[in-house]
Amino acid sequence: MKLTYITFTGIDEHTDLSRVKYLNERYPYVEFGVLLSYNWKDNGHRFPNPRICEALAELDIGHFSAHLCGQAAIDVAKGDDSASIALGGGYFFIFSRCQLNLCARGMFDDLRKVLPPLFCREVIVQMNTPELCRQYLSGGSPEKMSFLLDASGGRGIDTPINIVTSPGIHIGYAGGIGPDNVEMKLRKLLEYPSNESFWIDMETRVRTDDDWLDLDKVERVLEICAPIINSLNN
Repeated sequence: MKLTYITFTGIDEHTDLSRVKYLNERYPYVEFGVLLSYNWKDNGHRFPNPRICEALAELDIGHFSAHLCGQAAIDVAKGDDSASIALGGGYFFIFSRCQLNLCARGMFDDLRKVLPPLFCREVIVQMNTPELCRQYLSGGSPEKMSFLLDASGGRGIDTPINIVTSPGIHIGYAGGIGPDNVEMKLRKLLEYPSNESFWIDMETRVRTDDDWLDLDKVERVLEICAPIINSLNN
């Protein structure tokens, strides 16, 4: 398969944004995700003040994704993205992808009508099992919709990679990925006999013990992955 992104979810208010810019420029496939919620004040370190979007816009780099949680994700699924986009304070355009962190089961009919929010080229729907993803895909999928397979749900639980492929569908893999196991998981995906594209996403295992994004761990992951990726391009 073909890798598109290595995503690190959870930029927070302690994150050194100059280093984010450096990593983004050094590794063209890196993507940083920002968790956004109406109730961000009550959700811990992983949810920054949405005003951080202005600071990210000033970096003038690509590959940011908005990860909408709770009611913000449900609103988009229900066809009303105005309040969710407003979380970006006029800077939602920095996000090339928008992920909906919600329970997809029971929302299939709504999700089949979803269009990418303003400025975004791709909507990602979180699926907690491969079987649920396959069930959804059996009924077709809107254009520009992708899927993140994540049984862990941001809890850092190491879950086996169960590969799902469907023609033209972009699928991501998460679940306890970090510096200690990313090489094995990335190799498994890259060696799978398919021409479809995928990405990997990590959150908990690239954070500090007190739950701030740890850019040392992020960089370590990228240092591990770079020679594997480069070997495929040579």
